[in-house]
Amino acid sequence: MTADTRLPSYLPYPRFLLGADLTQTAKLIYAVLLDRANLSKTNGWIDEDARVFLMFPITEIANTVDRSPMTVKNALTELETAGLIERRRGGFSMPNRIYVKLPDGQDIVRLADRKLPPCGKENCPTDGQKTVPMTDRKLSPNNMSNSNLKKNNIKRVNTRGAFGRYENVLLTDTEYQELAAEIPMLADLIEELSSYMKSKGTGYADHAATLRRWAQRDKPKRYAPDYSCKEDESL
Repeated sequence: MTADTRLPSYLPYPRFLLGADLTQTAKLIYAVLLDRANLSKTNGWIDEDARVFLMFPITEIANTVDRSPMTVKNALTELETAGLIERRRGGFSMPNRIYVKLPDGQDIVRLADRKLPPCGKENCPTDGQKTVPMTDRKLSPNNMSNSNLKKNNIKRVNTRGAFGRYENVLLTDTEYQELAAEIPMLADLIEELSSYMKSKGTGYADHAATLRRWAQRDKPKRYAPDYSCKEDESL
């Protein structure tokens, strides 16, 4: 490095994590969530209580940190128990909201004093998965320049969220909003697609297009007016 060397893209890794009695996976995921929370703040993801939140499906987190979904679930539970994140259900067919918390001085001391049972899986950095070069790891960037921040915003908007019971229906925020305006029974249709793909072990290249096609297929059945009447009734 020289005085003019620019640092590569990096994650915010708070110093209190160095002394926190947490597994390395939990520390890494907290840093990734903190990075995503910064992007959510930039994009205006604020709830009715003025709190910043993010929606980050477990499968996407697992791909980002190169861990198994079960390892990610355990780490998220660990962070929630430590009081570093809060998860709230996002409603029917919607992914959970994640709130990242920042500890104060007393909380930092408490985190350093916590005694957690050892996690044997942490001895294997990739939880049995194939090791890949560092340049291939999918870590979220934290770029501070205006041009890089603009690119990050575009990437965040185009990130697909996981919907449905089995979190296998992938839609961007824009796609979901457009579909919700077009299809009155969108939630039911998402659940149907989610169950169908899970039971058949199949997938589709574009889930938004599939939902539109299914809506057109079911339109006569779901939205046609009912002109039937009883014997003592007349039209």
